[in-house]
Amino acid sequence: MFDFYVRKQVKILTTLSCLLMIGFVSFAKPEPKAVKEEEGFYYGYGKGSSKEEAAFAGKVDLIETALTAKVRAENPKKPRVKISDESANNRLKNLKPYTQDKKGLNVVYRIKLADWDKAEKSFADDLRTSLTPRYEAFLSKSPAEKINEAMSILTILAENGETELLTVQENSPELFSRKIEGECEALVKNLHIEILEKDGFIPSEKKISVSVTDQAGKAISGLNLKICWEISELLASAKEIEEVVSSVKTDAKGKASIEYPSEEAYKNKPVTLTVSTAFTLSAQASKAMKKFDEISAVDAHFVHNESFAENHQFVDVEAGDFNAGAVPQDSRAGKKEASHKVSTGAYSIAVLPVTNADFAAFLHATRAENIPEYFDNSAYNQDAQPVVGVSFADAEAYAAWLSEQTGETYRLPTEEEWEKAARAGKASIYPWGDEAPNKAKCANFKGNKLFKSTSPVGSFENGKNAWGIADMAGNVWEWTTSTREEEPKEDSTMRVVKGGSWMDGPTDLRISNFRIVDGEKNGVDIGFRLVREVSK
Repeated sequence: MFDFYVRKQVKILTTLSCLLMIGFVSFAKPEPKAVKEEEGFYYGYGKGSSKEEAAFAGKVDLIETALTAKVRAENPKKPRVKISDESANNRLKNLKPYTQDKKGLNVVYRIKLADWDKAEKSFADDLRTSLTPRYEAFLSKSPAEKINEAMSILTILAENGETELLTVQENSPELFSRKIEGECEALVKNLHIEILEKDGFIPSEKKISVSVTDQAGKAISGLNLKICWEISELLASAKEIEEVVSSVKTDAKGKASIEYPSEEAYKNKPVTLTVSTAFTLSAQASKAMKKFDEISAVDAHFVHNESFAENHQFVDVEAGDFNAGAVPQDSRAGKKEASHKVSTGAYSIAVLPVTNADFAAFLHATRAENIPEYFDNSAYNQDAQPVVGVSFADAEAYAAWLSEQTGETYRLPTEEEWEKAARAGKASIYPWGDEAPNKAKCANFKGNKLFKSTSPVGSFENGKNAWGIADMAGNVWEWTTSTREEEPKEDSTMRVVKGGSWMDGPTDLRISNFRIVDGEKNGVDIGFRLVREVSK
């Protein structure tokens, strides 16, 4: 046994000597540059906006460099050791800066290897003395108590940089962390965490229920859980919004309640709720601690819906007749647009087309595997832009999902319903009147000089019609359920699209104009808006 320790110490000293000869280049760059590192010392470098900040940073760097050298003596591929602020404050309390600039904003610390080893041995002995009775008591606890205590002990080791260093006994090869991890892994694998609410819409006042049992169905009470809320990555704005992390503890029945985040950025967003064991609440969590949380983790895909009606305005359209097709003053209309009388029932139509944010909520909540084309293209995927790259079936699937979530019936409009809403009771060429869009900047079309792709919905105040409906001309063509075939086949995929797009000239933006497109196709210029059926 003695030979084993001798060989181990020789290996560590040899590795440390090599590291010192290269000046610890991998750990930190010397600041200020005037410092010439000497063999036989550990160095730490700190910069800050105040003397205190620079001094603390230098001390942290020194301690992390020394701990990392010890760890890499055994395995050179190990990552740099990180410690908590509290751990730094509890170490080397009397160490003074080796050198610093006049203002104290650039600081260098150094310590002899022998002095570090002495200080570290004392620190490790004290830590081992405090943790040993906790480990012995840990063995007789209930499963939840064991896991909670394991979280606490492993967190202490991680935050002190001792996960790969502190042994069960002095001069023993067995790490304290491995002892705890071995006991804990089976316990974590035996947990069954369940989020009791289904994927989909949730109101802000809703509390999410979580249940924790073992694999036999027995409730696990008193277990600490990590709660993590994240905005769906399908939203272009998601990277700008930080996750919200908290913790809860299960009650006597193994249940816990989780509140929706109060942050403004989380309102009316598609979100992921992840519930797991709470090992990674520590920023210094070890690889094993991260693994335990991954093993236990479950998630739910929600769409926060404070008020769908308030955030998605619809206009009521009365039942009755209207004249569809070209108006008399429209000299650019062809025969296919001949005026004709049409009758519709009552319905409501969306003021705005469906946006990327709307469609992202649907994709997120349904855990869709097929994402629309262009959804990762920054020219077209901004939250407020109309969704494009969607087929007729994609649009119908969104309407069906929204109907299920809200209890209302949503669908795509017919060509006649779309045109009646666009006219808003007036006989005009465009939704806003007879004037071409380029004169009053009423729409996003080819050559508008304002946008080079789709514009955020509702960008053109002058383009709204008399009922306040926006984007009925330009921006994107919109799917309808109509076919326009003389003898439509039951399985026909051809559909009428209306409104023109950002890629088209003013002539295509006229209300009576239309195109016939294969519904199985999609394009960067085709989106959709919804109709909501009204109660009879």
